Amino acid sequence: MAEKGIVFVVGAGPGLAGLLTVRGKELLARADAVVYERRSQRKLIPGGLSGGPETYYVGPRGKVRRAPAADVASLLVELARKELRVVYLAHGDPLGFGRGTDLVTALHDSDVEFEIVPGVPIQNSVSTYAGIPLLSATMAAATIFANGRDPVRGGEMDWSTIARVGATVVVRNASPVLEAIVAGYAVAGVSGDIPAAAIVHAGRPNQRTIVATLGTIADAMMRAGMMKTATVIIGWTVVLRDELTWFETRPLFGRQIILARSRYGVSTVGDNLREIGAFVIELPKPGIARLDLDLLRAEIERLSEYEWIVFSTPDAVAVFWEQLILSGRDTRALANAKVACVDPATAASLLDRGITVDVTQEKFQATALIDELSERADIPGASLLYVAEDDTAEPFARDLEQAGAVVTSLALYRDVPLTKQLERFRRIMGDRHSDLVVAMSPSAAEEYIRAVAEDALGSVPAAAYDAATVQVLRDAGVNVTIENVQPGADALVAAIRSKLDGSKTIS
Repeated sequence: MAEKGIVFVVGAGPGLAGLLTVRGKELLARADAVVYERRSQRKLIPGGLSGGPETYYVGPRGKVRRAPAADVASLLVELARKELRVVYLAHGDPLGFGRGTDLVTALHDSDVEFEIVPGVPIQNSVSTYAGIPLLSATMAAATIFANGRDPVRGGEMDWSTIARVGATVVVRNASPVLEAIVAGYAVAGVSGDIPAAAIVHAGRPNQRTIVATLGTIADAMMRAGMMKTATVIIGWTVVLRDELTWFETRPLFGRQIILARSRYGVSTVGDNLREIGAFVIELPKPGIARLDLDLLRAEIERLSEYEWIVFSTPDAVAVFWEQLILSGRDTRALANAKVACVDPATAASLLDRGITVDVTQEKFQATALIDELSERADIPGASLLYVAEDDTAEPFARDLEQAGAVVTSLALYRDVPLTKQLERFRRIMGDRHSDLVVAMSPSAAEEYIRAVAEDALGSVPAAAYDAATVQVLRDAGVNVTIENVQPGADALVAAIRSKLDGSKTIS
């Protein structure tokens, strides 16, 4: 906690993680509480197994509009007076469009300390993603920003005066005022043939941009179904889009790809696919629920009797270590045992705790580890403790017992599907056709098969990272069209790009 409460009013930009400022990210990492106004901002807030700040959503819920500014200000003041470090995430820039100004004024009037952190203005991000400059040495020396849902207090905007300036005009939520804009430009003697563009979902994989003239843009938006939330840019700089467009011309723009990645492994596949334009939906990974740990506590008391300890996953390591520390022991309790684990991610989790692994596997497969241990001369007759999730504990123990080990297996936790995340995942899949599912391991493929409807398994082709993953998918009726492209994420992404680069499907 801070010694004295403070509110940081942070510009979150358009809600894209990559456009949050470094200062904003630092403040979120140290926040005691975060108040946010848009659901898209939730992914900016840190959290996870280690916990995170208290969160307060003050945006719209269904048909209920967002909380009044006065109520939000009261909440910020209340949290600050509890001596908390509070972050308020403002859409775009805090002092641009939005209610940041009113909130900061309320903080000032309540004698609450505050800091304002600039954010990427929404209007700037929209124009840049559309490839339309706002200023030009030869075409426009000024830019005017407006909001169609927030006319100037005291009356409607004088669009004829705005037209006479000769500026590039950017109008958010433009639909309600398009007719007035056209009329105002006509009064000012500006031809309706001046270029105009309408943009929706800027910076998102389903971004759409249409270019017309001021006189025809409303009809074009109506035909395209873009009347609800489009930003309209009016001015001669619109013609430069032909040369400057970049976002919508990326190789996989408009392609929807499901990524079922290894739960513990680190992969750059998703980021690399996004960089070339794909709309990547990550299959939500399950959480964990601890089982009865009395047996684990008993075995920790006699760790010195074991010659081998085998860990199945980083989660198994985390639960084991939690109980080890609670027992008053530390790394030295494993000094007499050799240590093995199923994959590099588990080995890294152990190394973080000061334990060097004697045997591990690169294939993320328990069967490969069993094969390697079975060939060792120090396994027959050895006492071995296996700590794992409930699905693998007994089968693994049986296989090692056949190799001659004396095995004690402990199931420490079980997977728990995250229902809300799965529902959202299925809803996204149902809303738009997916072009490909990318499975990075056999377990990831199994999670995908459990998550999707049976009819979808045959309709979405797959890319599989290795032969074992191919087999799991094909056994479930999935059509694997890209396979065995190891080593490395770059080779897999190149194969996907080669396969999908072409016609677009997202609308």
